[in-house]
Amino acid sequence: MSGRRLQPTPVRLAVVDVDHGRITIPDMLRFVSALGVLLLIVLGVSRSPVVFAQSAPNKRNPTSIATEMRLIDPGWWPTKGTFARDQYVGSEVCGRCHHDIFATQTNTPMAHAVKPALPDAFANMPRTMHFRIGSFDYSLSQTAMGAEYSTTNGQQSASAELNWVFGDRQFGDTFLYQQGGNYFESRVSYYTATNGLDLTTGRTRFSPSRLETALGRRMSPDEPPLCFGCHSTASSADGMFRPAGMILGVTCEACHGPGAQHVAQMSLEHDATASPLIFNPARLDPADSMDFCGACHRTAADVTLNPVSGAFVLRFPAYRLEQSRCWGNGDARLTCTACHDPHKVRVQDAAFYDKVCVSCHSAASDAIKVQTHAIPTCKVSNHDCVRCHMPKQMIRSMHTEFTDHKIAIHGEQFTDE
Repeated sequence: MSGRRLQPTPVRLAVVDVDHGRITIPDMLRFVSALGVLLLIVLGVSRSPVVFAQSAPNKRNPTSIATEMRLIDPGWWPTKGTFARDQYVGSEVCGRCHHDIFATQTNTPMAHAVKPALPDAFANMPRTMHFRIGSFDYSLSQTAMGAEYSTTNGQQSASAELNWVFGDRQFGDTFLYQQGGNYFESRVSYYTATNGLDLTTGRTRFSPSRLETALGRRMSPDEPPLCFGCHSTASSADGMFRPAGMILGVTCEACHGPGAQHVAQMSLEHDATASPLIFNPARLDPADSMDFCGACHRTAADVTLNPVSGAFVLRFPAYRLEQSRCWGNGDARLTCTACHDPHKVRVQDAAFYDKVCVSCHSAASDAIKVQTHAIPTCKVSNHDCVRCHMPKQMIRSMHTEFTDHKIAIHGEQFTDE
């Protein structure tokens, strides 16, 4: 890194990540969000991460800050696109020293969150897939170069060569294509559970009214940088969206920041007490840590500014976790990384997480108190805790079950209909 102090970037449109694309909020909410940013700056209460410095533990009650506000601050934050592209070195360089982490991280779904629409991006999908809604028939056919996407109502037809595949095949994939200098999001997506096509999440089940909108939704100029920013590394640099120079997937520098200066320092003799010139999210306080992951997975403040209802709230784990009573009382152990190692594939076995739960909720911890309340012991069981207290719920339009990260005694059932 150059070590230069970054200039604040303009406030960008707040968005709702209802599907793989994003929907901008009304002008009034954008104005209120921007006004809040200015007030925080004027009052001097914004917790601003300094370039490669770590914030001190938060002694106050945990408070979420909108990602829009975080990105105005100087210093590194996920999806920040103000650093020069030549400051990124690539995860292979990181792996020269961090062998084990590199070996496991490259196998995570995050590392494969976006792919060029080449033949291997469609591996394990049916060679040809069809879907019908109203009078329109959709098809996706693999070709020697990638895949062709088309629709017809029997009288008119439209087609496009796909350019990008967004997703990790864990739940499904959505496709982007370009026409006339614009990005379009496919109206239909691939879903793993059904091994076929269905409407892209967030699209209504009404038949398209005209051919021009049937094939896909034209994205606003603000959307592609946000989509690529969360699914890749360095797609924006020097304050400009430059997808041609991006690193595919969420790699080391997507979270730790550009590594050129760190690599240069580590390659020479250096003072072990000096700053390593790289960002370490593990040193963030709990509230900042949640917002750090929430930069792509949505902070609680993001969801508040961009209202989402029904089952779709399950897609925002940081927001739901902060709805837990434990978090409201400031338990520093309730962060994303308490259960999930971002360098490893997510563990699917529910029993794996028991040790995290019983470290607090057990007879041995009855005496532990967090601020003003004692931590209760579960009266029912000491295993498979998440099956009851963080149950999976179905988002039907995505054909997928999501874990509800709100830790509670659950009775609430969601619907996305």
